[in-house]
Amino acid sequence: MLRRVLVIGILSALFAQIGASFAQSDISHTGQWVRTEKIDAFSGTSYAEFVLTGTFLSAPQNHSDGPPLLVLHCKKGEHHNGKNVYDGSLLSAQLTVGTVLGSQQSGVAAMYRLDDGKPQTEVWSISTSGTVAFFNQMTLDTLLYSHYLPHRADSNPPVKKAVIAVDEAFAARVVMQFDMPDPKEVEQVCGVTYHKP
Repeated sequence: MLRRVLVIGILSALFAQIGASFAQSDISHTGQWVRTEKIDAFSGTSYAEFVLTGTFLSAPQNHSDGPPLLVLHCKKGEHHNGKNVYDGSLLSAQLTVGTVLGSQQSGVAAMYRLDDGKPQTEVWSISTSGTVAFFNQMTLDTLLYSHYLPHRADSNPPVKKAVIAVDEAFAARVVMQFDMPDPKEVEQVCGVTYHKP
């Protein structure tokens, strides 16, 4: 019996150490977009996943899944709207918080400030689990370059800091900060910038 308790204690300590090392590796990616090439299991098409790790300024009360993440799924390849050429296209964009978010029938109220500017409020869609909020191309353009319209290449500087707030279900407001790195790689694959044909 004592031997079993000792083995369980050693295994628990080992798993805690492994978990801590994974948490440290996640934190080391804070402030940079991490790109991973993926393949859709159903269609077999490839896409790029970009993940930006943030930090909690005011953490959720029922938090258990690591730091907040901005996750983008994008497909490389030029497309045009008849007037401008875009580099790539955004398939999906999400904020992963790791706790159930407070939502209305219309979605999640998301508030954000860019580079300490004025607060902006939008309604984002919510996942069926209630832990992920989805935003659109216009919001991505805004988070990267502080304007709702697609970005004309080399026309103005990118955002350096985004502070995002959402409400946790039946709890307090969750506030996150994302230190925004150079968006060049993201804009080349996610349809953020345009140029003339």
